[in-house]
Amino acid sequence: MKWSVHPAKKQPTKTITSLILIFAFIVFISVVYGPFWGLFGLIVLFFSVYSYYFPTHYEVDGDEVMIKNIFVTQHRKLREFKKVYQGKNGVLLSPFTHKTFLNQFRGVFLLLPENRDEIINYLKEIIHAPQGSPHSDAQKKDSEDAKVK
Repeated sequence: MKWSVHPAKKQPTKTITSLILIFAFIVFISVVYGPFWGLFGLIVLFFSVYSYYFPTHYEVDGDEVMIKNIFVTQHRKLREFKKVYQGKNGVLLSPFTHKTFLNQFRGVFLLLPENRDEIINYLKEIIHAPQGSPHSDAQKKDSEDAKVK
């Protein structure tokens, strides 16, 4: 299953407003503190909000999730995840069976498009695979390998 999300394209008013504010901030910093700090501020702001301005592509197949954006392609095995949490704009794939503050650091957040129900059901089906399925067997094998090491 593949999908792409581009928040800036979905909300043009918010995008234009944020670009104007960022530009004004950079000009202010350049005038007050000098062009070096203005450029530094632009770089920091760009890297902190690039996921909003550029599309992110997602692909989930039988055993892996791939997240691709302008700079990085991240691959994670689905057997690492044990729970799916739904949020307002997407889902969090958590490696823990219960809620913990570590979810945001160890989990993966997937932004979802408008037609989200099919994707959520697919992820829940794969991550909550019943015992005896190929997916749960792979999880069992990984845990046995971890015990051996």
